[in-house]
Amino acid sequence: MKRPLAAALIAVAVLLVSSCSSIQAGSAATSTTGNITERELTAQVQEALTAQGENADTPNAGLTVKTLNRLVLSQLVGELANRMGISISQGQIDSQLATYEAQNGGEKAVADAFATNGIPPSQITTVILINLQAAAIAQALAPNGTQDEQNAALTKALSVLSQDVQVQISPRFGTWDPAQIMVGAPSFDLSAPPQGVRAA
Repeated sequence: MKRPLAAALIAVAVLLVSSCSSIQAGSAATSTTGNITERELTAQVQEALTAQGENADTPNAGLTVKTLNRLVLSQLVGELANRMGISISQGQIDSQLATYEAQNGGEKAVADAFATNGIPPSQITTVILINLQAAAIAQALAPNGTQDEQNAALTKALSVLSQDVQVQISPRFGTWDPAQIMVGAPSFDLSAPPQGVRAA
């Protein structure tokens, strides 16, 4: 029986992470761990649209925010893993990808499922890395806890970290909610998105 790949892809996608000070020009998000540029965000959105069979310039504000969520999450999970001394090998990533392919009908089926979830081909292994890091962190934080308890521990740790590293989101994309650790709705319409990404 096939494992629901959509659920496995971003098992921690609901875990995402604002403060209210200025943000650097040209940045979609900033923190003390590094910036996510509008150029980087645009490129990934366009790649995802292409993978979905859409024109790369198709307006999709929802996908833009979802992609920004993922990029911020990647930074946060990676930073937390570093602080906790947790490392994931390339072999673990390859093994997980092979498992997905075996369970879901091969490489193309997996790539299509990732694309449906807004993840471009170039980011598949990165997403797998994030998921493996998150699972290892949750296990380390609550080794004897239930799945729900481990998820709660991970969420709390990422929330605290997001404030520690001062995550900020460009107002054109939304605001950062440290309690929910995700990008919330923008305070105004996405009327001035980055080049190549237009609001619907």
